Amino acid sequence: MLLLLLGCLLPPTNGKSCLHCWPELPPLIDYDLQILWGTPGPPAELSQSVHSLFLKRDRVFLEPQYLDQDHMEEATAKLFNHIDETIKKFRDDKPSLLEEIRIQKQVFTDRLNKISEELKERACNKTCDLHSTLEVINCANCKIHSLICKDPTLCPENIAPPGIS
Repeated sequence: MLLLLLGCLLPPTNGKSCLHCWPELPPLIDYDLQILWGTPGPPAELSQSVHSLFLKRDRVFLEPQYLDQDHMEEATAKLFNHIDETIKKFRDDKPSLLEEIRIQKQVFTDRLNKISEELKERACNKTCDLHSTLEVINCANCKIHSLICKDPTLCPENIAPPGIS
């Protein structure tokens, strides 16, 4: 069900596909957590913890992070599956629940960073295996970018200095 909701939420390519770019995301997070937790609803600390991951606007990326929709959906679905398992395991142990959610948030963030690096490697290596343009999202500004082989945005080492052709 979570993947279905995320699939409906993820815009196909309208310039906003990074999680923190969606103004309609908070109610969907609340809905998903309500479904996973059940009645009377999740503890406020759990909701706040998950919200903080998805809605942070103050992230500073050392390098621009680019993600495609398929990888974003897959990583998010895995995160919510882990959240579901964590709730089942630690429902009555709030400190352990929150610590495990913190760990899963870090795993999620690391996974997105790795995916972004892999996309960059695919586009920038000598044997680029992008067979066509791949639409990705710049997570810093929520804009669409059409990724191509030797992309000058992601592969600055492929840009010749001024005066050299």
